[in-house]
Formats: sequence, structure tokens, C-alpha cells
Amino acid sequence: MNKLLSAHKALGVVFLCLLLLGVWLTYATFTKKFASYERITLTTSNIGLQLPIRADVKVRGVIVGEVLEASAGDERGAELTLGIYPDKIDDIPANVTGSIVPKTLFGEKYVSLVVPETGPSGTIQAGAVIDRTEVATELEEVLSDIYPLLRTVRPADLNATLTALSTALEGRGEQLGSNLETVDSYLKRINPEIPALLEDLRLTAQVSDTYADILPEVAQILDDTVKTTGTIEEKEAALTATLRDIRSFSDTARSFLDANEANLREAGELSTRTLAVVARYSPIFPCMSAGIVKAQGRLAEAFRGYELHIVLETLIDQPRAYTPADAPKFGEDRGPDCLGLPDIPYSQDNPYPPLPKINDGMNGSTEKGNLRPAPSAAYQGTPDDVTALRGALEAEYGAGADINVVLAGPAVAAGSGR
Repeated sequence: MNKLLSAHKALGVVFLCLLLLGVWLTYATFTKKFASYERITLTTSNIGLQLPIRADVKVRGVIVGEVLEASAGDERGAELTLGIYPDKIDDIPANVTGSIVPKTLFGEKYVSLVVPETGPSGTIQAGAVIDRTEVATELEEVLSDIYPLLRTVRPADLNATLTALSTALEGRGEQLGSNLETVDSYLKRINPEIPALLEDLRLTAQVSDTYADILPEVAQILDDTVKTTGTIEEKEAALTATLRDIRSFSDTARSFLDANEANLREAGELSTRTLAVVARYSPIFPCMSAGIVKAQGRLAEAFRGYELHIVLETLIDQPRAYTPADAPKFGEDRGPDCLGLPDIPYSQDNPYPPLPKINDGMNGSTEKGNLRPAPSAAYQGTPDDVTALRGALEAEYGAGADINVVLAGPAVAAGSGR
């Protein structure tokens, strides 16, 4: 009897175990504990409400997997672990994007993998990460945003506004449609110009920066303009008199120009060649002016005390006389030449060399145009000779015979062989 009871108990325990095993197998089968998946990760800013674990994953409306896990990601985002059926993963392109959308208006959500029209080829691989995700706007969020508006807008006022709007639009549907078509045509023509408009806005920002830099100067100019305007207002009488004088001068100038129109035109025509020559030789004007400035010291020394202080020596051999063949002519055409100006290194000890032959009509040299330096920087003879000559000349011509000494000195020196 005891053995039979023990056997029944053992059978009862086995039955209970088989019953529990069947229940667990049913649960495991329902929860797909024995299913195998290829795992990929989907990152999103948020997953919203009503996205449960085991939610469907679809591609073009076909279920290809399930949501296995949801966890918090970096930077306040979320990460979804998607389990893709092994026989479906080869049908999913590598460039899909994720979208979390509801099945119905108030129903639970699912993950939709959106296949773009163009993009790189190839299929997605296990362990891939999809980081391009869109989350549909939830009805709760819309209602939450509309609720403050509904509390602010009073129903009576809203009804009056809608009634007025309905009355205004009544019978104007055709006109409104025509206006919308016109606006649409405008927008079609404007859309191609949007890039240029954006570029203009970018350049406008640069120009604005430039204006910002110069605004202080503009403000200073405006302030100076105000001061100038005030000064003009104070000097209004003087300015009026000046303008009146200018008008009188203009009348006089007009009369003068009318009377001398032909003369002025002729003067301009006659001065053309002269000005051309002046323009050609203009390069020597700076060196000539600088030479004159540097010569001021020597000239001041020579004419100090309102007297000419020089050593004058007369030369015995005089230049030849002019002949009819020496008639002057304008044949020189060598162009501008400073001839050493403004820094001339020549002196009594370093005489100036003979000037170059100038084509001025001279038939041979007359020695008139050459600077013939004296043999030395001192007087010819001794101071005693000058004193003796002055005494002899004073006896003949009287006192004050310095000029006689100058004129007679060379002849006396030549006669004495000095």
C-alpha cells in the first residue's frame, strides 16, 4: 500500500514538473526566448511614449525584427537595440534611417527603417549603428502645446473672428484661388534665386561689419558737419558778400574771355611747341633748382657788404671775332643734361672742363664760350709788385687806381716775363 502511494506521489510530482515545463515553454515560445537575432543599434534623441520592448521593426511595412532593449545614451539621447531576423538582414540596405512612428493615432509605436531612394549600395551588417532617426510628433505633445492657447483665446472672440473670416471669404473662392496661383507662380520664379539671395545676405553681413567699423568716423564727420554748418550760419553775411563778389568777377571774366577768345586760342596754339620743349627738358629743373640753392652760399660770399669780391684777371689772347658764318641757329637736340648739377666738384684747383660743342651755328670755336681758368688761385706777381705798380699809376692817373692795376697788371707781367 505504501509503495503504491509513493508511486502515485512520484507520478504527481512528475506531472507537476511537466505542467510547469509546459507553462514555461509556452511563455518562452510566446516571448521568443528561443529566437535568434542579428543585433544592430539605433540612436535617437528620444523614443517618446508607448514604444514597448518587443515592438515591431519594419521595412516597407514588412516585419523584419523586434526591439530587444532600450537604454539611455550619451548627451540625453536614447539607444535602441534592434533584433533583426537572420533571414531578413540581407534585405536591409546599409544606408537606412530610423523612424519611430505610431501604428494608430493613440496606438503603440514601432520602429520603421526607411530606405532612401539613392545612396551607397550594400546590406547592413550585425553590430551596425543607425544614427539618423526621426521621431513622430506625439498627440500628447500637440495637445500639451495647444492647451495654453485654448485657455488664452476666449471662445466667444474666436467664434466672432471665425465668423468674420467666413463672411469675408464667402463667394471669393475663385478670386482666392487665382491669388494663390499667382503667389505660386511668384514662388516658382523666386525659388531658383534663393541661393543668390542667401549669398547677398552673407555679403550684407560682411558689409554691416565694415559699416560698424567706420561708424565712429561717420559720427565724427557728422559732428564736424554740424560745426561747419554752424560756422556757415554765423558767417552768412560774409559768405553772401563773397558769393556776390564771385558773381561780379564771373561777369568780368566772361566779358574778358568773350573779348579775347581768339587771342587765348592763338596763345594756346603758339605755346604748344614751347610747352613741348619745356616738358622735354623738365627733368633738369630739379637739379638746376638744387644747384641754384647750393650756389647761394658762394653768391652771398661774393656779394657780401653789397660789393663784388672776386679775383679778376684779364687774358691777353682774346677770342676771334664773329663772321657771317657764325649766324645763330637752333640746332642743339641732345636732350636734357644736368652737366653735374647740383653737386659740382669743380673749383679753382679743379677747373671745369671745356663745355661740349653746342650746335648753335658757330663755324668753329671762338673761345668765347669756354671758361679759361687762371693759372693759379693767387695774384700774378708779389704784393710788393702790386704796391709798386699802384704807386706808379697813382703818379700818372691819381689816387684810386685799383682798376688801372687790374687792367695794366697783365701787360706789365707779360713784358717782364712773369
